[in-house]
Amino acid sequence: MMRRLQTKKLCRLTLGWMRRAPGLVAVLFAVAAFGCDAGLEPPPEPGFGRLEVHVAYTGEWPPAQELRDLRFVALRFVPRDTTDLLQLNRMVISGRLDRNVPADTIALDMVPEGTYVYAGVAQQFSADLFAWRPVGLVDGAFDVLPGAVTRVTTHVDFGSLPPFPPPQP
Repeated sequence: MMRRLQTKKLCRLTLGWMRRAPGLVAVLFAVAAFGCDAGLEPPPEPGFGRLEVHVAYTGEWPPAQELRDLRFVALRFVPRDTTDLLQLNRMVISGRLDRNVPADTIALDMVPEGTYVYAGVAQQFSADLFAWRPVGLVDGAFDVLPGAVTRVTTHVDFGSLPPFPPPQP
């Protein structure tokens, strides 16, 4: 009984307000109708492309105990220290690269589209999980486009390694 009275009172109040300001109701309805787009629809799935990397090596290869792993890594950001390398969702990492070869070409499929601003070959130089350093960098940023092949080249000179972290502009 009490609930029915409250509902009636609320309906009378609403109808009275709508009669006094019909233009405002129309404007609110129009804003709501035109302001709605996809609403809570999930964002579109990212596209994927293929990345082909040619790596040329010069200089004397480090001894095996200092060359625990060697991989190509492309990042969507410029790292400030090795802890930035935990942002795995913002980077692409290849499988292990061949060692003691003059050159190598690798292909990475299903690379998420986007711009990669820092990329190159990384070397794990000790058993420590964070003991990684760049040994060769790709010059400049590159884009991976959906359904397209992006080719990049990098040079590793074990006698002249790039600084890490990179200098800040």
